[in-house]
This record gives sequence, C-alpha cells and structure tokens, in this order.
Amino acid sequence: MATRGSEALPHVIIRGKNGRRHEVDFGDAPIRVEIHSSDETIEISIDADHESLPESRRRFALINIPRHLFSEASGMAARRKVKEA
Repeated sequence: MATRGSEALPHVIIRGKNGRRHEVDFGDAPIRVEIHSSDETIEISIDADHESLPESRRRFALINIPRHLFSEASGMAARRKVKEA
C-alpha cells in the first residue's frame, strides 16, 4: 500500500492480459467508493475528482468480481485479522 508518513494513499494497480501494468493513483483527491451487489457479482467503484471534474475526466477504477470469490477473500481476511489480534 502506498503511504505518505502514516497516511495510506488510495491507488489501484492492475496487470492486463498483455502483461502491461496500469495504475490509477488517487493521491490527495477526495474519493468516493460505492459497492453494489447482486446474487452473482460484487461491483466496487472508486472515483476521484467527482466534485470538480466532468465524468469523462475523472480518475476511476471499477472492479467487478464473482460474489463467491469476494466472500472467500473477505472470510480469509477476517480470519487473518483474528489471528493477528
């Protein structure tokens, strides 16, 4: 996780099918996080500059994953947190 001192800076990094790395660095900009779910998927959207820039110019990341994988990962993270405490 990128940090500045003790402050975590929001960012997203993905590696595409072609092997190229793509990064969205939100820096100090205020961000908005929304989570939507259906029976089959979880969608997480993160966008910055939503108050100052038109939609076509905003930095954003959109993550759409199968619900069962999200649930598995959430469960593993919760179990790790309990072990650390």
